[in-house]
Amino acid sequence: MTSYAAGSGTDELREAHRTLLTPSFRAGELMSEDDFLAQFPVRAHALIARDDDGRMLGVAVVERFRDAVLLQYLVAASQARGMGVGSGLLKAVIAEWGSTAAVMLAEFDRPDVQTPHPAHGDPAARLRFYARFDALALDLPYFQPAVSADTGREHGMLLAAFDRDGAIADRGRLSAAQAAAVLSYLDEILDGADDPDASRLRDAATGDRGIRALPLDRYAEIARSPL
Repeated sequence: MTSYAAGSGTDELREAHRTLLTPSFRAGELMSEDDFLAQFPVRAHALIARDDDGRMLGVAVVERFRDAVLLQYLVAASQARGMGVGSGLLKAVIAEWGSTAAVMLAEFDRPDVQTPHPAHGDPAARLRFYARFDALALDLPYFQPAVSADTGREHGMLLAAFDRDGAIADRGRLSAAQAAAVLSYLDEILDGADDPDASRLRDAATGDRGIRALPLDRYAEIARSPL
């Protein structure tokens, strides 16, 4: 039986970073161990899945922004994939934090940019997984800002919002409050950057009609960053 509990101790968070996150993410996606630990408990929260013997099976990490919550990382151990660990973690995360802000966000690789990788996963399969939890792709030329001074931006990504009650899908776009929360999130992560890619991303979030939201299988309709 799998149990899910908040991870708060430095040792268990360090273990999660070393044994779960490091093998599963590209270097440009994963913050350093020190930076990862420093965000707890004020800015970030972790949920850890364990088996009956206490072995770590997976981890989900959420990061809080002013009006948004970001699913920062979600991973199941290689030996636990296909056992429902990822689904269990995501259900628990949405139940715990999905309604604590105007919008809950997640970042995904674009399948037309990133190819399947034995350790980093299959981007297309990942989109199918998150579609089951009502995630919708936002019509933004999104990229992940550099996670450290030693890494660059991660282009070829999507920003998605979880549609808990179906209202976003019905409208086909975020509400005014949700769009404002996304723009606030972008302002924070871009940290004053005004280069063409950053300006293009920010401008796309401030259009007169708000931010369009699409089913994940229509991601190809969304402009890439960079062009």
